[in-house]
Amino acid sequence: MANVAGRATAITTLTRLKPGGRLQLAVVFWVGRHVTATLRKLQALSFIHYARWVVVDGDHLLFESNFNGTWDQYIDAFSEIVPLRMKAIWGSSHGFPGPVPVGPFKDYIRRHELRANHYWSAYPEATTTEIVSAGNVAAAFGRFRTRAAALEPAAFAAAWKEFLTEVQRDL
Repeated sequence: MANVAGRATAITTLTRLKPGGRLQLAVVFWVGRHVTATLRKLQALSFIHYARWVVVDGDHLLFESNFNGTWDQYIDAFSEIVPLRMKAIWGSSHGFPGPVPVGPFKDYIRRHELRANHYWSAYPEATTTEIVSAGNVAAAFGRFRTRAAALEPAAFAAAWKEFLTEVQRDL
């Protein structure tokens, strides 16, 4: 299947900006970088590996993203969770129907989607949440290992239980 590697899916779109769209995006992107409250909802979407919007050749908006799940689930989430952000960004482009209702939004994305010639994922069978959790466990285990080397058996057992308690949400 195109744009899929294991559990990860890629999406790329290219849309033509309206007159004034570039200025609109400059404001939206500035706010997005400097007003961190605007990112909270996006950060909650833990299935996103990567996403970016770029103005190309001054009059096109390129969107690239990698995520876990299906294409439909991804667009549904953007429509439901961050509709104002989608309207602020893609509202700069010709023909954008708005993020709600989701049907016309999906049709718009499909019309502007580009198929990847090559798509590679470092961890194709892992979700973003699993990758983050593995990093958390590895870091905690490194701290445990350093501390545990000099412990007597009873203290080691207590430290092991403490380590398991610390990482239980990531296991």
